[in-house]
Amino acid sequence: MTKKYIPNNCTLICDKGEFPTQIKVTHSNNSRLYGENFVSEADMVPNENIFPFGICALTHKPCRFNPLYWDKCAEGIKVNGYKLVFEDASLICKEGGRIKADFTVPSTGMLSGLGLAAPLQWLDYNKSIGFVQNRILYDVAHKKISLTTNATKAMKGNYGEMAANRNMASLGWRNIRKEHPILDLHAPTKPGIDGAYFKDGVYVVDDAKYGGARLNTTKGYGKQLSQRWIENHIENDAIMDNHTAAMRAANDNNQLQRTVTHIDADGNMRTITYKTNGKSDVSKVDAIDIKNPPTKAGGLINYVRSKTANSKFVKGIENLSSKAGIPNSKAATKANDFLWKASQSIDDMPVLKTTGKVVGKGAIVVGIAIDAYSIYSAYNEEGEFGDKTQQATGSAIGGAAGGWAGAELGAIIGTAICPGVGTLIGGVVGGIAGGILGSMGGSALVDSIF
Repeated sequence: MTKKYIPNNCTLICDKGEFPTQIKVTHSNNSRLYGENFVSEADMVPNENIFPFGICALTHKPCRFNPLYWDKCAEGIKVNGYKLVFEDASLICKEGGRIKADFTVPSTGMLSGLGLAAPLQWLDYNKSIGFVQNRILYDVAHKKISLTTNATKAMKGNYGEMAANRNMASLGWRNIRKEHPILDLHAPTKPGIDGAYFKDGVYVVDDAKYGGARLNTTKGYGKQLSQRWIENHIENDAIMDNHTAAMRAANDNNQLQRTVTHIDADGNMRTITYKTNGKSDVSKVDAIDIKNPPTKAGGLINYVRSKTANSKFVKGIENLSSKAGIPNSKAATKANDFLWKASQSIDDMPVLKTTGKVVGKGAIVVGIAIDAYSIYSAYNEEGEFGDKTQQATGSAIGGAAGGWAGAELGAIIGTAICPGVGTLIGGVVGGIAGGILGSMGGSALVDSIF
């Protein structure tokens, strides 16, 4: 059997590490094989290609990756003068760890041919949280929700925290706070860390500020974002357990990034990086536009979501739900907390993460996504893009459209009943219904395409 190669952004697992990371190919000089950037023997530079794996089981300290060599490389195939690395290779670390690629076929792909890819995305609870927060941010920025007329301090603070959550998520940072993210503008505010995030071995603590608010000095623990202040919150169990030690080490060693996210009612947002003593580093200011999406399609989606969510029909459901006390009930709170903890655990379990390795018949390439099980099966049977494969593709196209529409409406209605768990359930149920109906008509579409 022909060995394959490791693609760019593939998940890496260290047998002595705490977390998985993703490899970044930088030595290919943009030279591609089968349209894909693959890992070469040169792609092992710390913090460029390979990022820390958390706490090392051998040293009991934060990972200090010290590479030696990839042990299995292709002798006859090179990219930019470097040998390509085989899929079963290990990268040997001088500290004693062995790093290997982890390949996982996307779980949603196997059902997308039935039109179920859209609803299955809602099984990622983080997407449900993002759905709720993004819609609120959109409505505030477009004056459908006012933060200037009769708005409480809590509403303004919660808005700032939501904006910071979405900005960090858009940049690929994971929220590692134990506390469930804010889904309700009217929720009472609590003292503590507004946001704690992790990416590629780096930790960030962020404090969200609305309007002209600034960092405060607390009794006994100094200024917000200071080492002492952060240590206090780590001690008070604010961070996920498996990240606590590494974040504490980063805080003690002055390797922890500290940011403040400033936002106003018009959606103007910027982040400022702070030093340990709480004085801002004014050379590091990033402005973020949350009012205007980067694409027209994104703007249309947000508009439709807002229009639907603010319709009389959905507002009626929301009012009935609020009167019944469903959103703030103990059952709803426990369900949301459970889903949040479960989603965090899944993110830290490599076997449940996806890297996009999908292989067709006779293909050597990794990472070309044949996204539907029915397409995959038909292609394997025919050995080419024949009639069966075409029909399966048509079904997937139709199902994706119907599933997306159903999931959107279901998620909006579910959010009106109970933000979080309601969003997830509504997205799944609505998407399955829409996907099945869509796939029925999608197969007929193929004749006009091919």
